[in-house]
Amino acid sequence: MTPRDTLSEAAWGLASRPGRTLATIVALAISVATVALVAGVLSGFERRIEQMSFGAYGRAIIVRENFFVEDRHGPPRLSDIERLRDGLPRIESVTAWRTVFAADTIAGRERLQIDVHGVQGDYRREANAPMLAGRPLTTDETLSAQRICVIGDGAASRLFPEGGALHENVRINGISCRIIGVFGEPENRIAERYSSAIITPFATAARYFSSDEFLAPDEATQITLILTEARFLDRAQGQADRILRRRYGVPLSQVSPFIYTDPTASLRSLRQQRTLVARLLIVVAGVALISGLIGYGAAVAAAASERRREVALRRTLGATQTNIIVQFLTENAIIGIFGGALGSVIAIGVGAAASSAWDWPVDFQPWVFSLSAALGLMCGLVFGAIPARRAAASPPAGAARA
Repeated sequence: MTPRDTLSEAAWGLASRPGRTLATIVALAISVATVALVAGVLSGFERRIEQMSFGAYGRAIIVRENFFVEDRHGPPRLSDIERLRDGLPRIESVTAWRTVFAADTIAGRERLQIDVHGVQGDYRREANAPMLAGRPLTTDETLSAQRICVIGDGAASRLFPEGGALHENVRINGISCRIIGVFGEPENRIAERYSSAIITPFATAARYFSSDEFLAPDEATQITLILTEARFLDRAQGQADRILRRRYGVPLSQVSPFIYTDPTASLRSLRQQRTLVARLLIVVAGVALISGLIGYGAAVAAAASERRREVALRRTLGATQTNIIVQFLTENAIIGIFGGALGSVIAIGVGAAASSAWDWPVDFQPWVFSLSAALGLMCGLVFGAIPARRAAASPPAGAARA
C-alpha cells in the first residue's frame, strides 16, 4: 500500500465511527491541556513570586562594605560604577544608594525619626510602588543636588496625618526639602523598606542631610547592579569581586572588602518558594496526566477490540499484518495531532478564564504548545502500537467468528 492509500484507509476508519473518534480525541486533549496549563501557570507563578518577593532583587548584585573586615577601603564609591558597568556583561541598570538612618524629620507639628535614602540612577526597580500623588524623581534629578524628595505612603501618613503631603516641605536634620511625589502601596517585600522612608537625590543626602562623618561625599551605602537574567548572577558576582579587588589592590589571598548580597533579602527563601510551588503543580499535573492517559489508552484498546471483524475482512482481502499496524498507527497519530491541538486550545481558554476571574498569572511559552503537539503525537503512537499489533496478529477466521 502506498502512503496515500494508508492515509485514506486511516481517514475512513476514523470517520466510520465519529463518536468514538471524538471521545478518544477529547480524552487525549484533556491530558495535554492539563500539562500545558500547568506549565503556563507554573511559569506565571514563578514570575509573580519573584515579583512579589524581591522584584528585580532576584537578579541583582548588591555591593556593600564588608564590615567584618578591617581595611582602609571603606564603602563602595560612585567611581566604581563605571568600572563595574564596563566589566560586567548583561547589566540592565545601576543604582547607587546612600542611606541616612533615623534622620530627625519635622513636618508641621510632627517630629519623627525617619530613614532618608539618597539615590542616583534608576531607583524605581527597587522602590517598586505606583505613585499615589505627584511624580517620581527623574534620572537627571538624581544626579543633581536639588532639595526635593519623594516619600512613601507610610511616611506620608505619619508626617501628614491629615493628608496633603504633596508640595509640602519637611525639615531633615534642620534642612528643608520639598515633596514632589508620594509613593503608593509597595508591590514587593524589598519596596516595603521605602514605604516609611524619604528618597532624595544622592548628592542632596550626602551634602545636606547626612550627619555621618565616616562617609566621603562619593561613598555609597550600597550599589545595586540589576542583570538582564538571574542565571548570570553567580558568574557576575565573581567578576564584580575581581574588578573591585583590582581597583583597590586586594589580592585573592585576602578577604574581599565588599559583600555582594543584601543580608536583609534572602534569595534562598525565594528559591524555596519557587521549588515548593513547582513541586505542588508538577504533582497535580502528573496525577491528572496519568489519569487522562489511562482513559485514553483504554479507549484506544477498546476501539481496536471492536474492529476485529474489520481487521479479519481486510486480512482475507490480502492486507498484511504490516498494513494493519501501519493503518492503526496512522489513525492514532492523527488522533494524537488533533488531541494535542485541541488540548492547547483548551489550555489557552482555561488559562484566560482563570486569569480573568482569579487573577492567575498564566504565562504560556511557545515551547509549551510544541510540547503539547509532540506529547499528543507520542501518546497516539505509543498507546496505538500494542492494540494494533494484537489486532493484526489475530487469526482472520477466529476474528470473523467473534
